[in-house]
Amino acid sequence: METAADSREYRVVFFCPASNARLERLEVPVRRLLSRIQAPPAELAPLTEAGALTEAGWQVYLVRSLTERSAAQAMAAYVSEATCALAAEVDAEVLGLYVDVSGDSARICRCGPEDGPETFAGRRQAALHRTSEWLEVAPASLSALFQLDPPDAEYEPDADDRFVEEKLREARTLMERYRTAK
Repeated sequence: METAADSREYRVVFFCPASNARLERLEVPVRRLLSRIQAPPAELAPLTEAGALTEAGWQVYLVRSLTERSAAQAMAAYVSEATCALAAEVDAEVLGLYVDVSGDSARICRCGPEDGPETFAGRRQAALHRTSEWLEVAPASLSALFQLDPPDAEYEPDADDRFVEEKLREARTLMERYRTAK
């Protein structure tokens, strides 16, 4: 028997460029995924209180469960797939974020329409920092969005984080060279 998970304990959010984001276009791939994975019913709801994110050019959409069972929890393993489907639909880069509010974990994915997914999973604070870097917004704007404690300003990446960041920078440089050579 499946256990019910409170829908307030999990969040799945998608960040789309405001110029490309149209709710009716975004709902189709999300509903298709929810149906395929037999998740509880949900809707994609624009978050109007996104403030700094909206000013930075992002439209933010929350997967809102229509029952107490959490569609967001069901989508946790499918954040990359959903993000890439949305990127293809809007023909722009999309970032997907899954947060376990009661736990200390999060998963993010950034995907462009022609790029493979770039993912990160780990502790919530590290994921929120990475998300803020990718979106080029202050970490506090994400914390406020989820009503979480702000990320620690003293956060220092460890050797593994620095290694991964360096490899990501190298990959971005190589991808940019490849795109300009086309």
